[in-house]
Amino acid sequence: MTFLLSIRAKKVKEAVLHYLWQQQTFNREALQTTSGQSITVQSVGLLNTNAGPDFAMARLQIGELDWSGSVEIHVKASDWQRHGHQHDPAYDRVILHVVWENDQDVFRADDTLVPTMELKSRVSSAVISQICSLLERDQTFIPCEHLVHHVPEIIKMAQVERVAIQRLERRANEVLKTLEYQQGDWSGTVYQWLLKGFGFKINQEGMQQLAQAFPLRWVRKYAHHTPSLTYALLHQAGLSKYADSQPSIIIPTEVSDRQINSSVWKYSRTRPTNFPHVRIQQLAYLLHQWSADITWLLRIHPIAFYRNQFNLKNTSSVTPIGVGSIDTLIINTVATLLTAHGLFHHNDSYHQHAWQCLRELKAENNASTRKYVALGFPNESALDTQGMLELNQTYCTKKQCLSCGIGVAILKKEPLFVSSPS
Repeated sequence: MTFLLSIRAKKVKEAVLHYLWQQQTFNREALQTTSGQSITVQSVGLLNTNAGPDFAMARLQIGELDWSGSVEIHVKASDWQRHGHQHDPAYDRVILHVVWENDQDVFRADDTLVPTMELKSRVSSAVISQICSLLERDQTFIPCEHLVHHVPEIIKMAQVERVAIQRLERRANEVLKTLEYQQGDWSGTVYQWLLKGFGFKINQEGMQQLAQAFPLRWVRKYAHHTPSLTYALLHQAGLSKYADSQPSIIIPTEVSDRQINSSVWKYSRTRPTNFPHVRIQQLAYLLHQWSADITWLLRIHPIAFYRNQFNLKNTSSVTPIGVGSIDTLIINTVATLLTAHGLFHHNDSYHQHAWQCLRELKAENNASTRKYVALGFPNESALDTQGMLELNQTYCTKKQCLSCGIGVAILKKEPLFVSSPS
């Protein structure tokens, strides 16, 4: 009995087909190519998020032969030609073309026919509607907000933990790009990310500009004298009016010419303790306290050591850094730098320590995390809240539900296939 499809191909998105193939959520009875060869799926392969075919390292039996290679997925078979795959040698490795609608035969660069499997007669319109309903649902927060309570706790925990690690590694790769720009100078890279961290959420752009306007080599020249370093940093930030005093120092023209426009700094809707000039004063004091040696940020230490390093000692003239702000610096700066250092040196102990630091830190409390907590997400540590933030940024707001373990769990609660096509 053939299922007659009532959904047009243009309404089916390629991401939906990726999901159907990866999860094998279609009727798999008597699978065959459009030319009538039998298909046995031994491994769907690994989803490729870079250039090239959609799934790599798939293993199939087509007819009597075993095949290992790539799977390419399109809504219409003619998309193969429209995308120019017939001229791209990377697609010569494709062993199966999975399409919603087979509207033409397609060929590799060497003119050999690509085996094709059509899905539209193997998936019910109800399933497509269910998927589209999840992706297109009106929401106040996230697409699955009215369904997530049906998802077992262990699945939510696993997804949050997975994306927390993903967040660490994504940021670490940004550090490695900075390292490349710094021509392998780890101290310069750490300095850039330290200043970015002191911008917190609202003044990161200004702090990054300040790191360029007052490089680490100039910090080292003034680090022995806190008032001089504070004034030099505030001067370069265009905020010298906030300096308590103007030491008798001369800022060289080559430095002064880099002074940034003070309009970059944001003061509105910011607490006084987070004003940019306050953060710069704190940073100057710490750089003096550390004798401008910031390489400790790349070393494995107990969490108490990192917290102590950010404590301003023997001063009453500078606003102390709050406990919550110190924890934020450890989350966004220390853990990120440790992960990057580990990736660069292929040393997993740095990743694991960064991960452990997040486990030991208190869960963050902000508007986004509070909404996830209200939906029953785990909230035991900063690892959980970092996972929530990444989930929101990378999956929920972009409606990447079909790539999310929680979205997949929701969709698996309904039957996803119809009877075999005749």
